[in-house]
Amino acid sequence: MTDKSTPLEQDLSETKSSGPKAPISDLAVINRSAGETVPEGFTCIDSTYSGQPANLNHGSLKSPELFLCYKRGRGKSPLIDIGSATSQRIFITLRRAPPVTPQNSLAVTDICVIVTSKGETPPHTFCKVDKNLNCGMWGSNVFLCYKKSVSASNSISYKAGLIFRYPEEDYESFPLSESVPLFCLPMGATIECWAPNTRDPLPVFSTFVLTISSGEKVYGSAIQFYEPHPVDQLSEKQKIQLGLLTTVEKKMIPNRPVNTNKCICLLSRWPFFESFRKFLMFLYKLSVSGPHPLPIEKHISHFMHNVSFPSPQRPRILVQLSAHDTLILSQPVCTPLPLSGADYGTLLMNLGSENCATLLHFILLESKILLHSLRPAVLTGVAEAVVAMIFPFQWQCPYIPLCPLSLAGVLNAPCPFIVGVDSRYFDLYDPPPDVVCVDLDTNTIYLSDEKRHSNWKNLPKKPCKSLADFTWHKKKTALEMEIQENFLRFMASILKGYRSYLKPITQAPSVKATAADSLYDLQGFLKSRDRAHQKFYSQLTKTQIFIRFIEECTFVSDKDTGLAFFDDCVEKLFPSDKITDKGTKVEGESSEDTRLLELDESQKSEHTVL
Repeated sequence: MTDKSTPLEQDLSETKSSGPKAPISDLAVINRSAGETVPEGFTCIDSTYSGQPANLNHGSLKSPELFLCYKRGRGKSPLIDIGSATSQRIFITLRRAPPVTPQNSLAVTDICVIVTSKGETPPHTFCKVDKNLNCGMWGSNVFLCYKKSVSASNSISYKAGLIFRYPEEDYESFPLSESVPLFCLPMGATIECWAPNTRDPLPVFSTFVLTISSGEKVYGSAIQFYEPHPVDQLSEKQKIQLGLLTTVEKKMIPNRPVNTNKCICLLSRWPFFESFRKFLMFLYKLSVSGPHPLPIEKHISHFMHNVSFPSPQRPRILVQLSAHDTLILSQPVCTPLPLSGADYGTLLMNLGSENCATLLHFILLESKILLHSLRPAVLTGVAEAVVAMIFPFQWQCPYIPLCPLSLAGVLNAPCPFIVGVDSRYFDLYDPPPDVVCVDLDTNTIYLSDEKRHSNWKNLPKKPCKSLADFTWHKKKTALEMEIQENFLRFMASILKGYRSYLKPITQAPSVKATAADSLYDLQGFLKSRDRAHQKFYSQLTKTQIFIRFIEECTFVSDKDTGLAFFDDCVEKLFPSDKITDKGTKVEGESSEDTRLLELDESQKSEHTVL
């Protein structure tokens, strides 16, 4: 936050919430059939979100009417997990936070009851306790759902600003974007008043991607941390907003620490996220300890100017930051595939193979995709994997893997997009109804009623087989390569023989001559595809990614190397596919044992440069 920072609320439209909700601290079950009433300070869940009675014995004959009640408050440690233990009786189990917790710890902030027998599903961002709470023999299936979020404190949010930068002047080839501070602190720069028993949280690592005017990516690595904020620098209005003053007498409440968040960020054209995380953590530890013989600025300039970049001759650079801190910069794996910060392992672990395939379906058909998580470190790696898995296609629409809250208006854009946000966004706003929301924390994809029946089953069956076959018992690098190869197999399978339908250019370039139907025999391509999935292929050929792909195949392009590699993959997998003179297809079988990607063993080289 700088002296010129403006309150974030001035840059945002109205939110759905008037302020942060206190976490849930207690649960109770009442038997209304026995005349029990709601305990003092508790709120009873009388109905489900669709209006069904929230009776835990819903639909059961001659069973008592049981209802769940909850209590909010900060006077007691909040609940951090809810479960259900079932034997002869049903018990709701709770896990409570320890007395002293970090400021950014998660707690249960909402709870509800759903009746799945009536078609109800867990609300967006809610976790479902997968045990039926109905103990009646013939009753409905009743489940408890709860939502976890950061246990919010009294805070004021401001638009993030730049405090210091190095170098102080822009390089001609690498100008600093004015929006970088917004991406470093995507939820805004905040002043927060913490409870007396709050512990300082550990720094939080996050990554983001900026796309500059040339289309080139700039990768950002950042760590966010807190520092004390002088109370005497707060205005009376700020003190009231933070709850530091008594309501009537306007006296200061003692033992209320006030802190503000800050961030250190490193920008690069290379996605060395793990190495940059270690360097940023080293700088942070220097800043909170000391004194040290060298200033922090000296360490920064040494890292920026004196550390060699990895090369084929020296693929591993060992950087000695101090007597106890080192990091290794490794040469990026050299493949014809575009450079990416993709983390396929995280994508698969958080979504599973079926949801990954469903997400692939929506990406190929250019839907509006909103990825979200309470863990900012996972968003960029997953988003990069999402756009990389459609190779040789290239995503042509807005792409913001970690979107600041102040730029979240992009979700109302009329065009397709891939955007990632902190899940706390949903505490303030409801997403537009036509957006596909992918919750990386609950392994759930939320769809509108129109898209309810769209999933991985709409993809061609044979190519989909490769997406379900993953072997987890491998090292991370080998696993990443295998997942990437399986997506590549899928794309090669659905596009095999595509070059046979490219039309020759017979006239000078014009709008008509370069239109998709002038460059490509779309009908011939569709006729050669599986009849059972004509709807999918028809939708695919109308997308911007497909049209751009055809243009790159027809004209000279900077993607020629990647396209040649993809054609080689198709030839390896389907060597016997042929097109007859009548345009019909003679289909060859895919070779399951053919390897498309090989692990680069140069990373294991003994030639490490110190």
